[in-house]
Order: sequence, then C-alpha cells, then structure tokens
Amino acid sequence: MPIRENVMRRAMRAMRVRCAACLTFVVGLSACDTLLNVEDPDIIEPNQLESLQGAEALYNGAIGDFTMAKDGGAAGPGSSVGIVVAGGWFTDEFRFGGTPPLARAMDLRDMDPENVAWNQVYLNLHVARLAAERAAELFQQVSPDPSAEARIGELYALSGLTHILLGEHYCSGIPFSSTEPDLEYGAPLTTDQVMDRGIARLDLADRFTAGSSDVANLTKVARGRALLNQGNYAAAATAVSGVPTDFLYQSLHSANTERQANVMYLLNFESDQYSVSDLEGVNGLDFATAGDPRVPTQFVGVSGFDGETPMYRYLKFSSRASPVETASGIEARMIEAEAQLDAGDFGGWLITLNDARATLTMAPLSDPGTADARVDLMFRERAFWLFNTGHRLGDLRRLVRQYGRDPLTVYPVGAYHKDNLTRGSDLSIVIPANEGNNPQYVPCDDQIA
Repeated sequence: MPIRENVMRRAMRAMRVRCAACLTFVVGLSACDTLLNVEDPDIIEPNQLESLQGAEALYNGAIGDFTMAKDGGAAGPGSSVGIVVAGGWFTDEFRFGGTPPLARAMDLRDMDPENVAWNQVYLNLHVARLAAERAAELFQQVSPDPSAEARIGELYALSGLTHILLGEHYCSGIPFSSTEPDLEYGAPLTTDQVMDRGIARLDLADRFTAGSSDVANLTKVARGRALLNQGNYAAAATAVSGVPTDFLYQSLHSANTERQANVMYLLNFESDQYSVSDLEGVNGLDFATAGDPRVPTQFVGVSGFDGETPMYRYLKFSSRASPVETASGIEARMIEAEAQLDAGDFGGWLITLNDARATLTMAPLSDPGTADARVDLMFRERAFWLFNTGHRLGDLRRLVRQYGRDPLTVYPVGAYHKDNLTRGSDLSIVIPANEGNNPQYVPCDDQIA
C-alpha cells in the first residue's frame, strides 16, 4: 500500500520515553488537580518541528525507525520483527522454532501476498526511508551551515541502505510512493532500478559528510553493496577503497524499553523461536556446528516453544542491549575480494580473504582450484562474516542471478524440519497484497531472483 504515515508526527513518538517519567509522577499525585492540566506530550504539530531542535528530534526518530525496520522492535508504534529476522528465516541462517503458521511461512519460503503477518516489516522499511529523508531535508532548511552537519549525510546514507535492503529482499517490482507534499503513487521498479534509487541517496550523503569519516565510510560500503547487487564488481571495489578494515557502523539497542530491545536476542534466548541453522535443507551452510569464531553458537536442546526444533544460541548477542552490525570494513574487504575473483586475480583474491581472517587469527585458506569452488568459498566467507546482518538473501539471489546457479542448489530445499511439510520455491519475499491499493502496482514474481 502507499505509505500514508505522517512521518513528522510519527518520529516525535520517540520522545515518549522522556515524557514517561513525568506522566508517572503526575499520576502519582492525582489528588492535585492543577498537575493534571497538562498538554498531551505526544501531540506535537509539524510547525513546531521547524527548528534545529525539531530536526534533532526527527533525526533521533529516523534512527529509531531504521533500527526498527532492520532489526525489529518488541513493542511500541510499528513493532514487528525486522528484515534481518525475515531474511534469516527465509534463508539458511536461522530455523523457526515457533508454531504460528503465518510466521512459519517465511521459514518455508512459501509466502502468500495476503499473509498479514509480514505487512508491518515491509511498511517499516518504507517508513524508515521516508523518515530519514524528511529529517535530512529539515536539517538543510534550519541548520545555519548544512555543509557542516554530518547527520544529514548519515540520514541520506540510511535511506540509501533502506532502499538496498528492500531491493535485496523483495521481488523485483517495488513501488515507492509518497504523501508529502501530495499523494504520489510510485510505479514498480526493478531490482536494478531500486539500487539506482538507493545510490542517488548515497550521492546526497556524499555531499554532507562534514568531514566525518564514519559517515563517509558508511556511504562507501553502502555504495559498494548496491553496485555489487548490480554486478558492477570493479565499480563496487572502487567505491569501498580506503575504508579501514576495522570500520564498524552498528544499530544500537537497549534494555530500557521493549521497542529498543534487540528482538533477535529475545527470539533466540528468551522465546526459542530463532535458532541458528545447520546444513538446512540440503544446501544450507553449517553455521551452527562449524566452530567458526564469526558465528559462535551454543546448543541448548530443543526449542521450549515447539518442543522439537534444535535450539542453537547465537552468542554474539548476549543481552537485550546487544548491538547489530549494519556496515563494516570487513564487508568492504569482501566486496574487494569478489571484484578480484571476477577479474581473475586469484592470488589477490586469496590474500584479501586471508588478511580478513587474520584479524581473528583464523587459519589461512588455500585456493580450491576451480571456478565453481572459488565462488562457493567466496560466498561462504561472506556468509560467515556477514551472518545475521541482512545480507544472506541478497547473496543467494545473486548466486542465481549473476552466477547462473540453479536455485535448487542454492536455497534450502526439500523436507522441512518439522510438521511434515515441504519447503516452497520462493526466491524472494513477495510484496504484501496491500500494495494493490496503488493503481500503478503490478504484482511481481517471487519465483525470479
């Protein structure tokens, strides 16, 4: 459906936490009538935001919206799991240890556009890209020197990344609608066009880094990721050149509220619905049992939720406050390595992979010697380095789309791990049926990578 969210008002809801203590205090003194004559702190008109303070509030709201869309939130406006969880279940990263059939459909790769359980995930991504752009636009209007405001660049980079996440996860044919200043329905865009749209936001980010190396590096890695999705390997490597290997941009979480908590920790440690997979569906990697320091796990028996799914904890998440990687220098090295592989520079390719492994004192790799085996190794290294960060589905689609692999040799296939079910054949996440309210929308094909 077209996004009809009033982004400015929605972002201000992030200020509720600051108001909550005041409201509790007022309720505690309810005998004093004068203390009850207060304005609703959740209703802030858009014209009250047209200031530097308002832009800062929108910035905070946009960061929260991006984190909600990517990682999820357990409560509050728009609460749902994030696209990282959806992609983890859809691919071979995680098994579903719960029972609700509508949620299980993602793990089965058998999605119905009418499946309402996943509407909010799609909506949150659109809300996030709009919130980031609105906040960036307001900063440009109210800042005394926009060129010195690095948060503008960060916001455009996050909008670009949100476009990339949409393009990697959803079938080719995503519309981008807007309601401000007027309702404008978007026409479906192909995966390549979505990446181009994301790159256009990254171009804006480049104009507003204000000397921040973090914003510049975030933008470089996002650009390399988009170009890699288009098969522009050399350009992708050029885009990430100079990004330090130790660069890391994370989305932060907190135990303060359910909205701020790391939902993946909750699903994996507290409700047993999110288990690290192991050799899932014939083609899956041995994430749970490889003993690889990049994916540390612990087997704790079967899920306490469904009583049968093998439950492996993901030990990088140790609490509700555990951060989640968004972009990194290691990702930049993987992009460079894939470009070297594409160019036939097998020696340089192996050096790049082994230099990355040396950061964790891992044993060096040897050249497997054949074209197919090298691609297998490249994508295995990416899978372990970028585990549970929202990259895996995009990589599986690229193996089909760019490397000519048969989907039956790439995606988990065959018998499901419970309920006597067989996996479906979806290659991407289908766009929810609510988008049909858009008169320009034509349903896309989730059987095409």
